[in-house]
This record gives sequence, C-alpha cells and structure tokens, in this order.
Amino acid sequence: MSKRKRNVAFLKPDEPAFITRMKAAAGYKEGPTVDTKREALSFDEDGDDYDDEEPQVVVLKEGDLTAEEASKAKVEKEEGPADLTQRVVFKKPDKAKKTESSETPNIDSSSLKKSSDKEDTKTSSKKKLKAKSVLSFTVDDEEDS
Repeated sequence: MSKRKRNVAFLKPDEPAFITRMKAAAGYKEGPTVDTKREALSFDEDGDDYDDEEPQVVVLKEGDLTAEEASKAKVEKEEGPADLTQRVVFKKPDKAKKTESSETPNIDSSSLKKSSDKEDTKTSSKKKLKAKSVLSFTVDDEEDS
C-alpha cells in the first residue's frame, strides 16, 4: 500500500433552496453538528451537591444528631487540618462481605459455615453421579436397546 498519510474530510454541501424554505415554514431547528460536539463543555466550578442528593436526616430521639449539626461537623472536618501522623492506607471494599451481611443480618457465622458445608457435599455428590453416568459404547448397550 501507499505510505502516504491520507487526510479524509467530509464537506457538507449546501442545502437546496426548496428544503431550506420547507424547514423555515415548519420551524425546524438544526441539531448539533460535529463542530458543536467538539467544543469544550462549560464546567461548573461549584461542585456543590443539591439538596436532594444529600443523605436524609431522621431524628428519633432528643440526643440524635440534627441536620444542622451534621452539616457543621462536615464543614469542620473538611476545613480542619489533616492528621499527618498517621499513614494513608487505601483499601478495596469487600463486596462479598457487604452482600452477605445485608442479605442475612441475623444469622451468625457458624450457621453460615454449616450451610456452605452442606452445599459443598450436595455439589460433590452430584459430580459423582455425573461421573458414573458416562456414556459407553459397548456391545452390551447396543443389544439392550
């Protein structure tokens, strides 16, 4: 093939006059073009969360934290200096632990182990049955059918 670089570009031809008249009569508005999609988007520097995105505060007892106190504590934590004496440790969240704890909050770990052991024995017995029922093409099988 050729080692030259090829620049391919699309030039949109002008619309015929009758199409522009029909669009004007119908009140048609042009959609985004390739050039408008390439423009840089305006970025909102605030970055503030909206009220509906914040967590809901429920006060059940008198000693509970109110919404105002929670917002004050959040501001103090953000504005306060970081504790530089401690190491910074990043951990991946354990998805398996979260799903198990949310599905069965009242079951203790020993009962979970017992149920998993039972499931393991069931699956191993099924595997043994499958291994026994392997097809064999012997003369005896052909005579039976």
